[in-house]
Amino acid sequence: MPGGLESAPAPADLLGERHRIIADDRQSAGLQTLIARLLRRALDLLARVDFAPAALRADLRNERTAPAYLYSASELLDRAADLMAESATLVHDNERRRRVFRARVRELRSA
Repeated sequence: MPGGLESAPAPADLLGERHRIIADDRQSAGLQTLIARLLRRALDLLARVDFAPAALRADLRNERTAPAYLYSASELLDRAADLMAESATLVHDNERRRRVFRARVRELRSA
């Protein structure tokens, strides 16, 4: 462990907390990567829609693809928002774990 903790007495009780922090951070980072992909794909779908009023009217009279692209993009944005909440929960839960970990490290270093 960094900072000489490995030489401190009985750091084994910290390993669970530390590994949980690392695992949650890695999972959160993975979610952020997926969120970015979903957002890029939603933008790609929105780029296929011509939002000029005349083009929208013409689409509504004919193929009606604009509403389908908008619906698909909204589904991707909705899922990205759900994943953001999940990621935020992981990060928030780690705040307490980090405080506990740091306090215990300070305690071991001062002993």
